[in-house]
Amino acid sequence: MSEDKEVVTPVSEPTVTFKTISDRMIMDVINADNKEVLIQISGYDLRIDFNMQYLRSIQDVEAAVGGVAQLFREAIMEAALGHIDQKQ
Repeated sequence: MSEDKEVVTPVSEPTVTFKTISDRMIMDVINADNKEVLIQISGYDLRIDFNMQYLRSIQDVEAAVGGVAQLFREAIMEAALGHIDQKQ
């Protein structure tokens, strides 16, 4: 079953304008052996917030990193499955 997600747009949502090149942020994950880009994150107004109140120990940081790894694992698998569906 597919879930339909309702998108709600506020009536008075502000509009933001960005410069096409200089305002675009790009973050790459690069393979250390062959220097190839494995993952690229890009966009305008990218913001990464760390909740430092809860990131107090190495264990907390490792748990957060594990969560990010799981997030990307799911996104990569979803993209891979979509790529397989498109080939068929």
